Amino acid sequence: MPPPDTGDEVVDLILALGHQVRRGVNESLRAGAGLTLPRLKVLRLVAETGPLRLRDLASAVSVAPRTMTETVDGLEADGLVRRQIDPADRRAILLELTPEGKTTLETGRACASAAVRRFTDGLSADDRATLGRLLAQVRDNAAAVNTVPLP
Repeated sequence: MPPPDTGDEVVDLILALGHQVRRGVNESLRAGAGLTLPRLKVLRLVAETGPLRLRDLASAVSVAPRTMTETVDGLEADGLVRRQIDPADRRAILLELTPEGKTTLETGRACASAAVRRFTDGLSADDRATLGRLLAQVRDNAAAVNTVPLP
């Protein structure tokens, strides 16, 4: 993949870093838990929120319901989630984690955390604080010029 070319070296570095972080975490998740970042996010949301309707889950991660259905189909085929009828509305389906899904989620969290730690291992506490402050400033500047807020 060619490097970004926004015309701003700092923004290009941020975009390239984001790509490398996602790639590294995805590789760690695939190898250690058989997951991807999107699948980990779905498992985490279901675990934290409890049984969810698919449309609410799709909305929470800002994807089309069809995309969420495909993701959930894969998670269900792998035995990580199950669909159940919503007792409050028999037309609706709720999604919940299976015991294997809970175990896989914990493994995935550990894999992601280990991968992320490797990205900043060489930074001192002061370097981390400075970088965090600077990145937060860039994030806030970007948020100020974007007209559509992130979910």
